[in-house]
Parts: sequence; C-alpha cells; structure tokens
Amino acid sequence: MRQILSYLLCYLLWVITAALGFLNLIAARGLCLVILAAISFNLWAARAVDKFIFIFLGIIWLVLVIFSEYYYRDSVPKKKLWKSFSLITGIQFLFLFLTHLIPALMLGVKGLNWINYLLIRIRILYGIYRRGVERRYSSSSCYFPFIILS
Repeated sequence: MRQILSYLLCYLLWVITAALGFLNLIAARGLCLVILAAISFNLWAARAVDKFIFIFLGIIWLVLVIFSEYYYRDSVPKKKLWKSFSLITGIQFLFLFLTHLIPALMLGVKGLNWINYLLIRIRILYGIYRRGVERRYSSSSCYFPFIILS
C-alpha cells in the first residue's frame, strides 16, 4: 500500500511539474515577444518567428514532461522522489524568474509589478497579431511598452 501511495505521489508531482513547465513555456514565449519588439522586426517575420519559437518551446516542454515522468518514477524505489522533484522544480523556478527579469533589464524600467508585465505582454501581443496591417515597426514604435508605463 505504501508503494502505491508513493507512485500516486510521483504522478501528482509529475502533473505539477508539467503545469509549471507549461507556465514556463508561456513565459518564455512572452520573453521572445519582448525581444522581437525590441529589435524591431517586420510584422510578417515576427509572426513566423513567434510560431516557430512556440513549436520549439512546445517540443522542449514535451521532452521535459517525458523526462520528468521517467525521472520521478525511477526515484521512487531509490526513495529520492523529493530530491528529484525539488531539483527539477528549482530549475523551473529559476527559468521563470529569468524570463521575468530579462524584460525588465532590457526595458530599463524599475519597479515593475505583475500588472505592468501583463500590460506589456498584452500590448506586444496586440501589436504583433494585429490583422490587416502590413507595416514595419519603425524605430520609434519598438519602444511602445514604455507608453503603457508612463
């Protein structure tokens, strides 16, 4: 019975890891969109790069899910499940921290909170996915996230 509970815990932790990995995927995509907006990409090229990045990050997420399931399942008999979970979760939280730190450092804005990040991402997504507009981002429009914060 104890072994069954250990494997149930293993798969519960695996689901948590997969969910946190998906959150990392979304955060990494947001980071890529901030970088695309900062380097002033063509609208069509930005859309293509965004799609390819999302596919690439999705493949990385899938590899993480498959690897973490194996890693957790393998660490149950060794009684190292919590050590394995804390290692992978620590790496995921570090990555999540960096994906939120880099845009703040790139934009040079102090004191960003979660609402500022949300507004920046909404504005970037709106700018990239706006339909029917075929124009290049000019050098003045690549700094449009500052408009939200002022």
